Amino acid sequence: MSAPWLRSVSAVAEVQTEPIPGAWWRSAVAVVLVVLTVVGATVLTDDDWPFAPFRMFSHPVKPTGRVTKVDFTGVTESGRELRLDASAFGLRRAEVEGQQSPSGRLTAEQMASLAAVWNKAHPSDPLVELRLRRTGRMLVDGRPEASYTKVVQTWTAGAGP
Repeated sequence: MSAPWLRSVSAVAEVQTEPIPGAWWRSAVAVVLVVLTVVGATVLTDDDWPFAPFRMFSHPVKPTGRVTKVDFTGVTESGRELRLDASAFGLRRAEVEGQQSPSGRLTAEQMASLAAVWNKAHPSDPLVELRLRRTGRMLVDGRPEASYTKVVQTWTAGAGP
C-alpha cells in the first residue's frame, strides 16, 4: 500500500506541459541583446549606442585624482559678473564638453555663438566677455581636499568671431 501523498506526486509528474507559444524567438532575442550588450561594453564605442555605454558616464572616479567640469563666467555691459553653466545657452554640459578640442578649448566661432545666444535672450544687458573655465576638486582617498578653477579661454565682444 502506498502513501496518498506519493500518488499525488506521481500524478503531477505524468502531466505533460504544452510549449509556450513563441518562447523560442523571445529567448533568441534575449540572447542576442545580452551578447550585444557584452560586446558593446567591452569593444564598441560611443558611436554604437545603445549597445555601447557612453564612456563619459561609464567610468569610475579614481579615489585619488581630479574630478572636473566646465562652466562659464560672463561680464555684462553693465559690469555684472555672472556664473553660467551650459543650460544658460540652451545646452547640456556634455554637449559643451563634447565640442572641446584636446586642449580643452572651443573654437572662437563657438564662443561667439554662445555669447550671441545669451545676448539674444538678454538684449538689455548683453555679454561683453565670456570665459570658459574648468573647475574641479582634488580627491585624496575619495575625499575632496582642494578645489580649483582655471580659465581655459576668453571671448570678448568686438574681437571677431
